[in-house]
Amino acid sequence: MARIQEVVSERESRERNYVEMVTSYFELVNDVYRSGWGESHHFPPFSDGQSLAEAQRTAQCRLADRAGLRPGTRALDIGSGVGGPALTIAAHSGAHVTGLDLTPVRSECARTRAAEQGLTAQTDFVEGDALDMPFPDGSFDAVYSFDSIVHMPEKERVHREAARVLKPGGVYLGYDWLAADGLGDEETSRFIEPICRHHCLTHLSTPQTLAGHLRDAGLDPVRVADASEQGSLEPVWLMLDEAADLLDDSDDVTPLLRFMQRGIRVLSAAAREGAFLVGYWEARKPA
Repeated sequence: MARIQEVVSERESRERNYVEMVTSYFELVNDVYRSGWGESHHFPPFSDGQSLAEAQRTAQCRLADRAGLRPGTRALDIGSGVGGPALTIAAHSGAHVTGLDLTPVRSECARTRAAEQGLTAQTDFVEGDALDMPFPDGSFDAVYSFDSIVHMPEKERVHREAARVLKPGGVYLGYDWLAADGLGDEETSRFIEPICRHHCLTHLSTPQTLAGHLRDAGLDPVRVADASEQGSLEPVWLMLDEAADLLDDSDDVTPLLRFMQRGIRVLSAAAREGAFLVGYWEARKPA
């Protein structure tokens, strides 16, 4: 933990030590994430009465349907983690899904889960950096990501790589953590920088910068929206608040859990102040 806290202290350090920071962080938190948030590590929009797992599955299947995935098509999951969305989408759509993740421990977990679910032939989980994807041009009918590109330093480069590996006419879509457009220096320092430090992020894009990156990658048309258009994110913030409160009541909180608790608090506060949002995008590579 001491090394992580040293690396995350400043943006320049986070960018310089990106690979070490991300892999070390997820090696530390992988079991905590799985026990506390299940096998899909993203924030979904909720419909009334849904559980977390139900809301996540709805978001994943909706994305697969929007992407036109079906048997015979191939999709790439950027930042696939332990394989939650990839396995759901493969089973739901019949498509072949390749997961790309920087962290070996999470990729190995995804392979194990694919074997347990009988999806080994329909999925691959590859260790690699989304800044330099190990795939030929035009490899996939669709590329997507769930709350993962936020962990990458050169986000515009990730989007260019996504466009490169898409087939002409292919769709690129997903969800990501964003800072609100138009924040001043004080708001950024108060809300966004603490999120980056406690979640091991170099920085957050905004909806406006995300849309610009997609267009600069040669994608058209481009749509970027607040994911709350698809349902409520308030259940997410309530669950995070409850998790942080439980740690306050515990007598045995490790430095890692205390670090994560601070991250939960700043994230929830920023969302409620309108400084932070989960964004959704959809773009297409011209045919």
